Amino acid sequence: MLFRRSIPAVLLLALAAATPALAQPSARAMGIDPEKEYSPAYDRCLNSGDALKGVTVAMAGCTNVELQKQDARLNRAYKAAMAKRSKPQQASLRTAQRAWIKRRDAECQEDLTGGTIDMLNIGGCHLSMTTVRAVELERMVKARR
Repeated sequence: MLFRRSIPAVLLLALAAATPALAQPSARAMGIDPEKEYSPAYDRCLNSGDALKGVTVAMAGCTNVELQKQDARLNRAYKAAMAKRSKPQQASLRTAQRAWIKRRDAECQEDLTGGTIDMLNIGGCHLSMTTVRAVELERMVKARR
């Protein structure tokens, strides 16, 4: 069980070291642990085959599949949040979302080494930040009920 969680933990530690400006303080302040939000399939993927052996490409593949799931989650939450807002509030949320995308992309590009670990760092950064943002948007929707 400990080893089962060690690969995602290693990814997050490597990611935190490589991108210190990651949205983690915001996530912590909001009580969001992105790792707890990932699908069980992500954990299974990281703990099987070449990913379990630490093969970078396999681990990045697992992360990319999970990122697609979390991005779809974010898009559903964004659409739901937009649907519950007036036109001026929609404009404000749209502006905030566009700013978030720019910030995520910039933060995930910081401190890249040019090595293969960048595949894990950038993918893990996008996954973590996208997951946190999806939870934030879901909370916005729930608060409007």
